[in-house]
Amino acid sequence: MNSLKVIVIASYVFLGVVTSAVAEVPAAPVNINPNDHATLASYYEKLAKEVSEKLDTFQQELDEYEDHPYYYGRRGEDLKSHLQANIREYQKELTEDLQEAELHRKIADGNQDRQFNKAEVETNKVMMQ
Repeated sequence: MNSLKVIVIASYVFLGVVTSAVAEVPAAPVNINPNDHATLASYYEKLAKEVSEKLDTFQQELDEYEDHPYYYGRRGEDLKSHLQANIREYQKELTEDLQEAELHRKIADGNQDRQFNKAEVETNKVMMQ
């Protein structure tokens, strides 16, 4: 029974360490044109979805701990603190990703309006000639 507890705690800690190292918001990949805001918006939305899934996983782990804290022994409070810290970081990252996606979506919508207006102006020039 004790070895099972140790294995469970070790796996939670390992999972937390591995995923917390990846919790950085990456810059847009180099294969996306910086002026293609629609693609950038969908890229950040995809990142937000992935972060949301990880956040749900950590929340489930924390709920499991809170339901059964006696399974975790002395290291349980450390695990709880670690999970709470990961949840805070992923919530922060999720907010940043959603803000980036919204910004690029607005820019993309603004560019479309300008392109239509530019096309309208060009057709007016052709009509006047």
